[in-house]
Amino acid sequence: MVEMVKNAGPLVIALFFLSILTISFVVERFWVLGVARGKLGHQKFLAQMKSALERKDISALETLCKQNKGSDSRIVHGLIETYQQHKGKPLFELKERLTDRAGELSAIEGSLLERNLIAMATIGSIATMMGLLGTVVGMIRSFAALSMGETSAGPASQQLAQGIAEALVNTASGLFVAITAIIFYNYFLNRIDMYNFNMEEASKGFMEGVLTR
Repeated sequence: MVEMVKNAGPLVIALFFLSILTISFVVERFWVLGVARGKLGHQKFLAQMKSALERKDISALETLCKQNKGSDSRIVHGLIETYQQHKGKPLFELKERLTDRAGELSAIEGSLLERNLIAMATIGSIATMMGLLGTVVGMIRSFAALSMGETSAGPASQQLAQGIAEALVNTASGLFVAITAIIFYNYFLNRIDMYNFNMEEASKGFMEGVLTR
């Protein structure tokens, strides 16, 4: 098996490098999304945030955000800073300031959550094409070996087998890397959509709490 991979050509080495990159991105995204979840989780954080707002205890809410360290709590912490800077202004102006700030913070958090996803999608696309290219190269070598069949049957049959093996190894490697990258890309995209919803829910909950009480 090892010898077959060695004889599969340089494209397999490139695909191996892409597989290492994919694994690195997957591990890094799992870690980032785990931190973005926060220590409490969204529902517990939301419940404690609403409790603090009902008590009108902004200081306690700020402490909660610092301790939780999730993406939703970072949004709320940024809104607390904006609220404290503009809380003496008219209600409509305060609401406008908070809404604009919520959009800015959501964009920042969203970009952090989506980092490296474009790279994973790109790997998923080019790995298949690289595998196909390796397959074509292997088949070219196989047909070249067939053309030598009349003069040197032994070496030709050996080169034919190597060419077919190269084609199959490249196909399998390209598909494996592409399938892995695409599966995790879609998985992370789904989780990020949920996080974006959580951030929007937290920001709206905070604004409702400070603007209507």
